[in-house]
Amino acid sequence: MILLIGATGRVGSAAARALLASKTPFRALVRRPDNAGFDCDTVEVARGDLSDVASIKRALHGITRALMVMGNHPDQAELERQFATLAANAGVSHLVKVSSMEAGPGATATLPKNHYGTEQHIESLGIDWTFLRPNYFMQNMLMYSGSIARTNSFALPLGDAKTAMIDARDVGEVAAVVLTTEGHAGQTYRLTGPELIDFYEVAARMSAVLDRPLSYLAQSPEAFREVLGQFIQSAWQLDAVCELFAEIAAGSLEEQTSTTADLLGRPAVSLNTFTQQFAGAFAPAS
Repeated sequence: MILLIGATGRVGSAAARALLASKTPFRALVRRPDNAGFDCDTVEVARGDLSDVASIKRALHGITRALMVMGNHPDQAELERQFATLAANAGVSHLVKVSSMEAGPGATATLPKNHYGTEQHIESLGIDWTFLRPNYFMQNMLMYSGSIARTNSFALPLGDAKTAMIDARDVGEVAAVVLTTEGHAGQTYRLTGPELIDFYEVAARMSAVLDRPLSYLAQSPEAFREVLGQFIQSAWQLDAVCELFAEIAAGSLEEQTSTTADLLGRPAVSLNTFTQQFAGAFAPAS
C-alpha cells in the first residue's frame, strides 16, 4: 500500500491521478477530506497532517511505500524528518521525497539546505529512498498570469539566468513511476523540462503560443522583495524565497537532463504545450 503526503498539491495530485489511472491503490493523508477532491470509493483518505503524530501513525498502518511532498514552511525540515522516522519505524520500505535541484552539500540558501539535510536524515534510517530534485516549475508562471493578462508582461529578479523549467505534473508522474516500479532505490533524479532557456526566451515562447507580444522585465532583487512582501506575510518565507531567487539568478538551475523523459517513456512537457493548455489563465479579460 502506498501513502501520499501532499496529495492535494501540484506534484502530489499529479501522482494521485497517475496512480488512479494505473489502478494502483493508495492512501492520502489530507487535512480536510471533504475538500480533497478524491472519490472515497477509489481512494482511501486519512485525516491529518504532518504536525499530528497520532494521525501520521494511523495513516502509516499497512504502508510499504510513501511519497512525501511538502510546501515551504519554517518547520518543514523538522516535520519531514519526523515523518521519515515514523515511516521507517512503521515498516515503510521505500520513501520517495520531492526535494530541490539546488539541494546538495554545497547548498547555501535555506530551502535547499533544509532539503539536503532531510535527504541525509532519510539516508540514515536504513530504508530504501529515492530523491526527486526538480528544476523550476512551469506552474510558477501562473502566479504572473494576472500581470500577463493585464500588461502583457511579467517581472522576475533573474536577469538572463537560464532554467530548464519542468511541468509539476511530470514530477508527479515520475513519482508514481518510482512508487510502482523497481530499480529506483538509492537514486537521486534531477528532473528538468526539455529546454534550457532564459526568461526572455520564455516570454518569446509564450508570445508565440498566445499570439500576442509578451515582455519579460528583469526586476531588481529589491523591487521583487517589495512586491512579494505584499503577498507573503511570513518574514521567514519572504527571506527564504528571496534568497532562493538570488541563487537562481546566479545560475543554480542552469541544468537540463533527459531523466524526466527517460523515466516517463515520453518527452517531458514543453513550455509551449504548457502555455497552450493554460492559455485561458493568461488571456486578457473580455
